Amino acid sequence: MRYDVVTIVASRRGISQLRDLLSKLPYDFGTPIVCLVEADPRLALDLAEATRLVVQWAQPGRPLEAGNVYLSPPDTSILMLGTREMSLAPFGAESTALHPVDTFLRSTAKAYADRALAVMLGAFPDDGGDGARALKAAGATMLVLDRTTSEYLGLADAIVRNGSYHRILSAGEVANALRMSFTGRDLLANAELLIGLDTLLDSTLKITRTRIGDVQLLEAAKDRLHIVAHRGLPRAYLDHFDTLTCDDSSVCGRAVRSGRRIVVSDLFDDDGYAIHQAIARETGYRAEQATPFFSKQSAAGAFSTLYREVHALSREEAEGLDAIGDAASRLMSGASA
Repeated sequence: MRYDVVTIVASRRGISQLRDLLSKLPYDFGTPIVCLVEADPRLALDLAEATRLVVQWAQPGRPLEAGNVYLSPPDTSILMLGTREMSLAPFGAESTALHPVDTFLRSTAKAYADRALAVMLGAFPDDGGDGARALKAAGATMLVLDRTTSEYLGLADAIVRNGSYHRILSAGEVANALRMSFTGRDLLANAELLIGLDTLLDSTLKITRTRIGDVQLLEAAKDRLHIVAHRGLPRAYLDHFDTLTCDDSSVCGRAVRSGRRIVVSDLFDDDGYAIHQAIARETGYRAEQATPFFSKQSAAGAFSTLYREVHALSREEAEGLDAIGDAASRLMSGASA
């Protein structure tokens, strides 16, 4: 991952988006996350229940650790130090007259420059614009939450107006792009790739006439698959299949390992799927297909669709899935160029 720190600013109106973002990140996320938030005393516990990352209140002078989320305690704000540590100021993020957001972002720019990613999940009136400008000038990546998925409109309008940002994304798009940091691509490139895969997943579900499915992407260095997009799948399924090695007996694992489509018309009559049958019963699916796609001649991932009943692919479905696989392969090859 190109970033040494992820910084997030969230007013009280942005806490739900922060919870959603953190819930989507893997337990082994390789970068510390520092959050300047409008906090109440229960926030750390609330967020810890929503994520597998370690959530804690920020402490002055403590070195930042990967996979940890640091929150500004109630009535304090954070200042990033050049030693890659934090200092705390005795006034809250909402104390806009003292410009805590500008100070937080400017100090991040000074300490990390282009190795920082900043995400605005909820801004404060008259605070943050100058800090965002300093971050962008230092080469850092600045993202703001889009209007369509923001709980309240216009949370980062001042930053958008002065052009101190790189992209406007939803909280889910930010989280999934961060999940894809194993690709080695820039976060914005990951976001573009994810948007393309997400669109192809919708087409896959339409072709196969089901409402449940996912896209799994290969982390070649560790030979494991990550779910990067999904539809209609509960948390239990996502936790179970979140990260699997390619030698796993899952349908996607077999498809990526063999480089060809795998169809299992009845998963409860498939000995290889025995270790996953309990989650299939809990989720309520009985059949699955996985169609691989490629990058530079090597399997890069797979589209998976699930069915409530025993299911065999029709010729029309198979031809449509072949077209989806070809489109995804072109997308991956273009992203790798």
